[in-house]
Amino acid sequence: MNYSEERDKAFIEFVKNDNIKPWARVCKKYGIDRPKSWKAERAGIYKAVQYCTNIPEDVKVLAMQKCLKMGFNPLIKPIEESEVEEWQEVK
Repeated sequence: MNYSEERDKAFIEFVKNDNIKPWARVCKKYGIDRPKSWKAERAGIYKAVQYCTNIPEDVKVLAMQKCLKMGFNPLIKPIEESEVEEWQEVK
């Protein structure tokens, strides 16, 4: 398995189950520095998920919802209020 596959698998596990351990292992294996702030790391993962091409759409929506719940924009670009309402309504 290559880095992208390992990263995506770890991101999916984190978004669905709040399990950070697979992501921590990927970081250790590839020498990736993790933020000291748990909140920043969570928000960063939720945002990164939106730009991974092999993440299922339902996981992306869940990540958006969780990011919004934390008070963060789930995307790197500015978003419109109507987009926020749309993502919050998706179950």
